[in-house]
Amino acid sequence: MPIEVRNLTHVYMRGTPSEVTALSDISFRIEDGEFVGLIGATGSGKSTLIQHLNGLLKPTSGTVLVDDMDIWAKGSSLKEVRRKVGLVFQFPEQQVFEETVFDDIAFGPENLGLSEDEVKRRVERARQMVGLSEEIMSRSPFELSGGQLRRVAIAGIVAMEPKVLILDEPAAGLDPRGRNEILGNVKRLHESGLTVILVSHNMEDVARLCQRILVLDKGRLVADGSPREVFTRGDLLRSVGLRPPDVVSLMERLRQKGWKVRTDVLTVEEAYEEIVRELNGKG
Repeated sequence: MPIEVRNLTHVYMRGTPSEVTALSDISFRIEDGEFVGLIGATGSGKSTLIQHLNGLLKPTSGTVLVDDMDIWAKGSSLKEVRRKVGLVFQFPEQQVFEETVFDDIAFGPENLGLSEDEVKRRVERARQMVGLSEEIMSRSPFELSGGQLRRVAIAGIVAMEPKVLILDEPAAGLDPRGRNEILGNVKRLHESGLTVILVSHNMEDVARLCQRILVLDKGRLVADGSPREVFTRGDLLRSVGLRPPDVVSLMERLRQKGWKVRTDVLTVEEAYEEIVRELNGKG
């Protein structure tokens, strides 16, 4: 299910002395099944943009299309849009509120008016997809670790069976183990067929997981391409307050010192192969 943004502009407090243009004339299209990273410095407009994709915010001008339908056109159903496009906010554990994990994950499906059996099916599927154990389901969400709580919140969105999943910094504040678990689950959700849009400040995570990257700067879309295309534009990234992944910076420094290595590597494994190849060549 594609999502398309055409000439999107959003102005907060329009017509007042405090008027702020958060997004300016942004256009892009995300095809069914893509895994897209959205990056930009704090204040670049990332959170404002993703809230337009399921109708939480209305454009000041421009158009948002979900499944090729204008979500703000007369006759469109925002409720249906939000069933198709699930949004997990930063620190989603703040959205958890039921007495048990099962009840929390079931909240959305129950409010769709589904049968008890269908609700149970969706909860079980979501539980498995985010890697929660069965014994956790009867516990209070507030007894869980930060990583487990994050997975409960994501499962609550997954149980709605959206076609598109948008995650705003899903691994923020977690320890390395919790971070790896959450991002591993996000990868599996994409592999199950979901379109995924990942907002992140962690360039290594984006380079490792995403097929395509959108870069925002002061409300404008300044780059759109594959991780290799985007992360080899170090000057652009630094100019908008970002940095390439550490491994890219390492290879750039080696190149500056005369090493004949590629600078478009994205992983430690690729860098290792390049360095070994160069060392063998020097030998």
